[in-house]
Amino acid sequence: MERSTAILVALLAFLVALVAIGVRASRQTTSSDGFYLGGRSLGPWVAALAANASSSSAWSIVGASGFAYKAGLAALWLIPGCVGGFLLNWFVVAPRLRAQTGGAITLTDYLAGPRGAPGRRPIVVFAALLTLASLLTYVAAQMQAAGAAFAHAFPQTFGDNATVGIVIGACVTVGYTLFGGYLAASVTDTVQGLLMAAVAVVVPAAAVAHAGGVAAFFEAVGSVGAETGFKALGDGLTATQWLGGTSAYEGYGAAAFAFGLVGIGLGYPGQPHAVNKYMGMAPDASMTVARTVGLTWAVLLYTGMITLGWAVRIWFPMADGRHEEAVYEASRQLLPVVVDGVVVASVLAAIMSTVDSQLLVCASSVSHDLGLARRFPSQMLTIARATVLSIGAGALIAAILLPNDVFGNVMFAWAALGSAFGPLLLVRLCVGPVAPRFALASMMTGGVSAVVFFYTSRLQLHALPAGFLDRCASWALALGIAWLGARRARSLRGSAPSERSTS
Repeated sequence: MERSTAILVALLAFLVALVAIGVRASRQTTSSDGFYLGGRSLGPWVAALAANASSSSAWSIVGASGFAYKAGLAALWLIPGCVGGFLLNWFVVAPRLRAQTGGAITLTDYLAGPRGAPGRRPIVVFAALLTLASLLTYVAAQMQAAGAAFAHAFPQTFGDNATVGIVIGACVTVGYTLFGGYLAASVTDTVQGLLMAAVAVVVPAAAVAHAGGVAAFFEAVGSVGAETGFKALGDGLTATQWLGGTSAYEGYGAAAFAFGLVGIGLGYPGQPHAVNKYMGMAPDASMTVARTVGLTWAVLLYTGMITLGWAVRIWFPMADGRHEEAVYEASRQLLPVVVDGVVVASVLAAIMSTVDSQLLVCASSVSHDLGLARRFPSQMLTIARATVLSIGAGALIAAILLPNDVFGNVMFAWAALGSAFGPLLLVRLCVGPVAPRFALASMMTGGVSAVVFFYTSRLQLHALPAGFLDRCASWALALGIAWLGARRARSLRGSAPSERSTS
């Protein structure tokens, strides 16, 4: 069987299954609460895999392996960053948010407080606009990754033109999200999460076997020239090399580079498409099981993708600018045709796993948070689905027009959402309510400064590497404001007990 045929057969099987799940879920979706939160019925396995897959799709498979290909040893800092983010979410955010959600349907609902609360409207409007702007970019990045995957899988059909692949991926993803809503997205995210874990084990294992075993693999990694960032693995590490220092970043710049990668973890509590899975967990679902599944999955995924990126850099070097195709190249070089077809199709399916959850968050921002559906209560579900279709079309256009940089486009949205919502959510969950003006100031400071810092780094207006200011400094500023707001709210309540919950 030819490679393209194997990929096509596997992909069609996955896509048919995804659409079938969407149609089946549509029969169980009869209200806006069901469309957005699945009736709060998710079990621990579904919640864990769906939350992880929706926050770790194209950028964690395509982007992380591509980053490891380029950065070498410095990519190790992705592990404490990303796994640390999952630890923060599963041990701090998930149990408290499930307990404190109440009647809130969206993350904005929870952060802004109940309807009629003082200062609620400005918070809702800003949060909705920031969510739409950020997630449109995020969704577009996933569609770009799907387009590149189609072009790589079917070179004779698409050549270097990824536009047709972008359109195909967008149509399928929007289709099953449109019919099934949150329940369909959660079930398909679970399937895709399992596929991602399988890819993260099978392909890196094949790479290590190709090297002759674990010891031989690290010996080969250590033999690469120091200019690639690998040399230190075999010959001892200086502090700068441990921090990812190269000719571009030395000393404080190298430390900022490392902190920027670890700072990815700070953004996890602020990703609404991931944390809403905690809001949808059944009250009796085991948090211990969910944590174990989620954290094991995270370690396997990021360790595997970094290993894979290093292996491709050593044995199968590619042309400049094609580093985000490392996973496809490794699969093509190392696996039998049929297995390779399943792997590439799995990656394509996983790429779409983030899009469905993000489309639902965008839809909820328009129809629920901004109150459009309340004006036409009998048409709430229709309005929600129309919003999904509109947002999907807008993201498709953006995917075609934006620069094709999956990791960079995702990190833009990640920093904005993480700094705007994450600090406020953590303070709200762990300390108590935040005074409305401080809550709005925290969101605006975090979100706007993250965007400004991101572009100043892109335009090289300062010497610090990308990631430190937009993912760390903006987050710290927002956290300080939110904490002051919690103290202010507490002082206004006098000696009344603060809103707390335990895990």
